[in-house]
Amino acid sequence: MSLFRKREAPASGPGAEQALPRAAACFTTPAMTRRAADWLGRLGGCRPLAILSDDFDDVVWNCEAEKADLLLMKVDLSEGAEEPRDISACCDVAIEIKRRRPECRVYLICEDGYPKKQAALEKAVELTLIDGYCIGDLSAQQMRAWLDETAETISGGSAR
Repeated sequence: MSLFRKREAPASGPGAEQALPRAAACFTTPAMTRRAADWLGRLGGCRPLAILSDDFDDVVWNCEAEKADLLLMKVDLSEGAEEPRDISACCDVAIEIKRRRPECRVYLICEDGYPKKQAALEKAVELTLIDGYCIGDLSAQQMRAWLDETAETISGGSAR
């Protein structure tokens, strides 16, 4: 299953780099994380960063040190996972990141095979533990919407 669809050219032009949010990707394997960061870079509209560690403290530290404006994190509910990264664990990371970097937005991606988890994801958004989620493939359009929301947040609420 592909988590990302539709490759598009990155934004270009004078000053494009300045206004772009710093987007961090943290997935279940280093290879998936690198792929997500590469996809974000090709998609454009952000300055991508790959967080290659699964450790709670490392993810929080990297987001804080790199001044991430957005964290895209993969939920892993598979039974074969060495350390499943469930919604609760992702929310714990999100809470700590938002405590240290209140302006950072956190979005989760969950595979299609877990529709029963939608209620937990909706509750996490309702409680403002996370800013949004995607079940299934993350489209370029959805990612752009999240990047636009993030860009508005970092620019003080004005549209780009």
